[in-house]
Amino acid sequence: MTTDALVTVILPTHNHAPYIARAIDSVLMQETEYPFDILLHDDASTDGTADICRDYAKRYPDMITLIAQEVNQYQIDRRIQRNILFPRVRAKYTAILDGDDYWLSPYKLQKQIGYLETHPDCTLCISGADKVWADGALISRTELAPYDRDCVVNPNDLIRGGGGFCATNTIVAPTKLLQAMPGFCGYTEVEDLPVQLWCGLNGYAWYIAENLIAYCYAVPGSWSTRQYAAERDTRMKTHESIKAQLLAFDEYTEGRYHEAFADAIHVQEYHMLCLERDLRAIKRPPYREIYQRQSVKRKIRLHMERYCPGLAARYMARKRK
Repeated sequence: MTTDALVTVILPTHNHAPYIARAIDSVLMQETEYPFDILLHDDASTDGTADICRDYAKRYPDMITLIAQEVNQYQIDRRIQRNILFPRVRAKYTAILDGDDYWLSPYKLQKQIGYLETHPDCTLCISGADKVWADGALISRTELAPYDRDCVVNPNDLIRGGGGFCATNTIVAPTKLLQAMPGFCGYTEVEDLPVQLWCGLNGYAWYIAENLIAYCYAVPGSWSTRQYAAERDTRMKTHESIKAQLLAFDEYTEGRYHEAFADAIHVQEYHMLCLERDLRAIKRPPYREIYQRQSVKRKIRLHMERYCPGLAARYMARKRK
């Protein structure tokens, strides 16, 4: 990494051969008034991603530092950002980009760092995002764009977003803050949630009302697709760990946002009740409003899983093919 970089882009990847060049190129195209670099982390890919990463690191030695793992670290400790990447960053700011996503605007970093540099109390800068399929085909321009104007983010909105308030790959934050995340930020392997909450609640978050990045939905092998297809016990543990983390954040903030944290915790409890197929409970307060917001298709599936589990399992298996 360059010693004079003002921002380092951490770029973790694993088996992203069809997408990783697109991601790296979207960083290299950035036009800024200050130096930046890339910390590229290949987690022992087996599909050719590692070769692509080595080629880029060779072509751009002053811009790209490659960590090429020989043993998959995710199987050892799933907190790749927290325990491997954040500690290695020396730049003032850290930006995040996953290997299957990409940035849309060549001025993304300039706009976000420009704001952070002139507003030292800001501890998180985010933007809107296009939701796209893996091939770049647009799904939605509004689903990941929470506000229609540049503004300070309401902390309650951030908390209730449960990690999904913004696309993770829009995030730029002070490196020192990321490196100072306390133990409870590691309660769950879901790394976007603690980053958003820790940074956004230790100062303030600024939202740029422009879709500066593309979030690729349902990419094969992504965390969301793996989680969706995981066994019930694995999914249950994920929701339990997120609930524990939200409780810890509520305590850390001394109850200033207790109502918002309670709402976010209810969402995790709702998902656990769904996994337990307890339809009676999810139709009662405080979960009834969450249930009512679900699509008709989702409600039908919940009833199928409760009363016709074999049929539901066969349906989901066909859907994943």
